[in-house]
Amino acid sequence: MKLNASQFVEISYTTGEHLASYASKFQPLKDEAYWGHYNGPRIVCDELKRRGKGSMEYRLQPGPVNPEVLTQQETHRSKAIWDGDDKGSLRCRSHLAMHKGFLDLKGASLRIGWLTETFSGLLEQVNEQVLHQYVRAYLLILMATVMFPDKSGNDIQVVYLPLLRDLNAIDDFSWGSAVLATLYRNLCRSSNMKASDIGGPLILLQLWAWEWITIARPIVTGPKNPPLIQGPYPLGSQHQLRVDSLGRRWLSVHRRRPQGTTITTLLGYRDALDNMRPDQFVWQPYPQAIFSFLPEACYNDSGEWSVVSPMICFDIVEWHLPNRVARQFGWKQNIPEPADTEPKLHKMDKRGAHSRNWADYHSAYLAMWFRRYQFRFLGVEDNSDMGYNDPYMVWYQDRTRRFVSPNFQQAYQAPLGATAYLAHGFAEVHRTCNTDIQVMPQEVPPHYRNIMSNIRDNTSQSLEHVGYSHLLQQFHQPTQETQVEEQHEDRGHGSTMQESTAEDDETLQVFRRRSRRTNTSMSPINEQGTPEPSKGKRIWSRLRRKKKT
Repeated sequence: MKLNASQFVEISYTTGEHLASYASKFQPLKDEAYWGHYNGPRIVCDELKRRGKGSMEYRLQPGPVNPEVLTQQETHRSKAIWDGDDKGSLRCRSHLAMHKGFLDLKGASLRIGWLTETFSGLLEQVNEQVLHQYVRAYLLILMATVMFPDKSGNDIQVVYLPLLRDLNAIDDFSWGSAVLATLYRNLCRSSNMKASDIGGPLILLQLWAWEWITIARPIVTGPKNPPLIQGPYPLGSQHQLRVDSLGRRWLSVHRRRPQGTTITTLLGYRDALDNMRPDQFVWQPYPQAIFSFLPEACYNDSGEWSVVSPMICFDIVEWHLPNRVARQFGWKQNIPEPADTEPKLHKMDKRGAHSRNWADYHSAYLAMWFRRYQFRFLGVEDNSDMGYNDPYMVWYQDRTRRFVSPNFQQAYQAPLGATAYLAHGFAEVHRTCNTDIQVMPQEVPPHYRNIMSNIRDNTSQSLEHVGYSHLLQQFHQPTQETQVEEQHEDRGHGSTMQESTAEDDETLQVFRRRSRRTNTSMSPINEQGTPEPSKGKRIWSRLRRKKKT
């Protein structure tokens, strides 16, 4: 009699009841470093969604669960990507200097080409007024191409020109906060699902990504010439001590592509960010010791790095909130206070308001800026790793978007050791193909040899790309007896039966070694209990014996 144990289990303890209770709360974590400490038996299951009749699928929830922080998700680019309406990469226009003719004003914008042509060469003997004109032109070009570039690609707004009237007063402006506010505003607008272009100081974003995120970033090479200091010099080759900024070390002459990097596509980077580990983000990339290599202008205003204040650049007002990234200062990250980013400010621009006095219009924010040192954020020092059950992490996980790429776009994440296992398999294929090419008779059609050569070369390139080229060991050269035998065959001399038998035995041993490396369930077994060579191997062996006879 078969006993049905389910009748003795109360309904509240059944698996179905547990799945129904915990399914809505389960959010899978791909990285074990974020797993919480196990404190008792728990049965959890991901949400199941039915697709058609009789089919089920597992689907991750990208977040956020609580929309109080990310309030624009309905129009955000990440939602369109998740829903399958991917617009592809954003277009960043090159800033071209192609223009000939007189002064060319387009509304409130000036052509960069006119500036570069008019102020392309400076005579040796000029008065101070002309020299200042060239300096202002150079600064305008710098603003148009590096600091405040727009999406047009070849214009600069003349609203910046009055700031250059007095060259001695340029230091009185906070250029860094204006550039950062411009970057924030352009990132905000380009995140809309309808956007196709992006502007702003993207070189700053690129440098930030290389400094903070280790995914596929280049490697900074050592100095080519000995620096004028003692000890290690971490800023790359040809870096001028206390003259060049930190970003100069990422120049193309200072860096190289890391070996084994295979992320080259947009989907690849998205998938890498979705699966990023805690050790792939550097919270403090600027140690105090590195300041001694930099000019004082890079850290003179370090007191402003921790102020909670608006950043203003004419029509743009963006908030600087260091209390939300306290870990970059080596402080403990607590749950931050609610912040109103004021969406109405993000809809504002200079179009149709070129004559507006932005200082009066944003007078309230200017007043907060002038009192910014009263709102410095000071945290508690804590450089320890933050656990999954930390109160901030619990708060953050419900309010962030955890994934960008949907399930059908996410690449398979191999478990630990699988890459090495596959690499050894590729090396085995490489050795097998190379052995086949060496023992392949001349009667074999050339395209067979080409196929084996292509397989061998492709596996070799794949192993080099993933950093396992050391598995490609040097193959054994033909023995002296084999070389003598081949020389006799080339001269037209016949081989003796003893030589042919010895060579057949050696070839058979090679085939047997290869057969033992294959799956024995897929090969026929002979009377001795060992796998026989495959059909292709037997054909080559018969062709070689036929040639001998």
